[in-house]
Amino acid sequence: MNKNTNNTALVISGYKYKDLSKAPELVGSYKLQINPADLSFTVGSKEQSSDQTSDAIGSLISSKAPAKLQKSLDLNFIIDNTGALPNSPTGIDSSSKTLADSIKALEGITVKPLASTHRPPFVRVTWGFGSISIFGEVISFNYEYTFFDAYGVPLRANVKMTIKDFDSDGTNKLFQSPDITKMPIVRKGDNIVNISESYYDDKKYFIKLAEFNNLNSLRALKSGKQIQIPPIR
Repeated sequence: MNKNTNNTALVISGYKYKDLSKAPELVGSYKLQINPADLSFTVGSKEQSSDQTSDAIGSLISSKAPAKLQKSLDLNFIIDNTGALPNSPTGIDSSSKTLADSIKALEGITVKPLASTHRPPFVRVTWGFGSISIFGEVISFNYEYTFFDAYGVPLRANVKMTIKDFDSDGTNKLFQSPDITKMPIVRKGDNIVNISESYYDDKKYFIKLAEFNNLNSLRALKSGKQIQIPPIR
C-alpha cells in the first residue's frame, strides 16, 4: 500500500479542462516524497510576431499583439524507491510496482494526451497551502535514472519539468495562439460548429470557417480530413 501521507508535500495535479471554476475534472495528483530545495520562476513579457496573415473572413491582419506577462516554473525533484524514505513514490501501491510505474503515473497527469480530449492535461502545482501555485501546461519533461539495484532495476530518478502558466486572457501560447494557422485532423463525430467552438471558444465563426475551407456542408466532416483554422481578429 502506498505510504505517501505527507500533508505538507508539493502536489502536481492534472485536469481535463482548463477552467478550474467549471468542474475541470481531476485526472490525478502526484505528491512529492521530498520537497524541492528551491523553485525557479521566470516572469516576463511576451510579444507576438508582427507578420501579416488572413483572418477567418479572409482579410489581412497584423499578428502583432500587445505584450502580455507570462510566468513559468522550472521544477526539479527526486523520486526514490530505495526504501530509505518513509513514504513510497506516488504510483507505487504494491510490491510489484517499480520506479517506472511512478514515472508513468506522473506522465499520465502532465504530458500524456488524454483519450477523451486528445491533448495533455492542464497542470496545477501547489505548495504551502496555496501560497505557491501555478496553473498551465507542461512544456518540457525530463527524467534521469541515477541509482539501480543489482539487477539493473532503477531505484532513484531526478525529474525536471517546466510549467508555463496561462496569459492574463486565460489562454496559453503553446496551444491557443490566435496568430498561428492550425491544421487539425478531423476526428469521428467532428463538425464545423464544434470545431469553431473548440479553437475559437465561440460557435459564431463556423460559417466563415466553412467558407475558408470551401466546405459545402455544415454536417459531420469526413474523418481524417485536414482543415485549416486561421487566426481571427
